[in-house]
Amino acid sequence: MRRNEKYLACCTKGGLGPLASLYADFGDVRNDDFRAWWGGGLQRGAHLFAEERIEQGLRELERQSDWLPQWPNAEVLVVAVDMHYGRRKLQQLFAKLLQTQHTGKRGRKSMRTAESTARYPLFRNVSQHNLREMLGAYDAWKANEVLPKDQRRPMWAIGQSIKLVVSAMPEKGDTKYITTNKRSVMSVALSRYVRNAKLIIANTALGQFPNSDL
Repeated sequence: MRRNEKYLACCTKGGLGPLASLYADFGDVRNDDFRAWWGGGLQRGAHLFAEERIEQGLRELERQSDWLPQWPNAEVLVVAVDMHYGRRKLQQLFAKLLQTQHTGKRGRKSMRTAESTARYPLFRNVSQHNLREMLGAYDAWKANEVLPKDQRRPMWAIGQSIKLVVSAMPEKGDTKYITTNKRSVMSVALSRYVRNAKLIIANTALGQFPNSDL
C-alpha cells in the first residue's frame, strides 16, 4: 500500500477521496513503525486479517441451541446417528460417508477455495520471502526509472545490483555466450517480478492482498 500512489494521495488528504472506505480500515501507512500500525490500541492487524476460529473436531449436539450459526458457511458436516446400530456398522457408515463428503487432499489449501472469515482474506498463498524479494526488485527498478535516461541501467544490470538470481551473477571466466545468457535470465526474472509487483500494488487499492491478477 505504501507503493500505491492512489492510496498515498488519500493519506495525504487525511482519508478523503475515492479510497476513503479503505482508509477507514487501514489508516495512514506512511509511518515506518509497522508494529505501531499493526498492533497498538486498535489491534489493526487482527481486526483486518484474523480468521475466526471455527474448528470443531468432533462434538455431540445435545440440544437445538448447540447448533452454531456459522456452520452453513463453514466446512462442517452435521449428521444424526441411530445408536441402535452396532459399532462396526456405524464405522462402516461413517467410512462410506467420508468417502463421498470429505474429498479434500493433503497439502496446503488454496486461498481461493478456502472459506474465510477475515475482513480482508488473503487472495492467495504467498511466502514472506517471495514478497520481500519482489518488493526489493520493484524498488530497485523504480529508483532506476527516475534517473535521467542517459544514466539508467538495463534490466539485467538492475538485477545484478540486487543479486536477484544468484545463478545468473557474473563470474570470472564467463564466456561471451554465458554472459549473454546470464543477462537474459536476469532481465526476464526482474521483468517478471516488476510486472507482478505492479499488479499487487495496484490491487491493494481494491483491498486485495496479494493479488497479481489483471
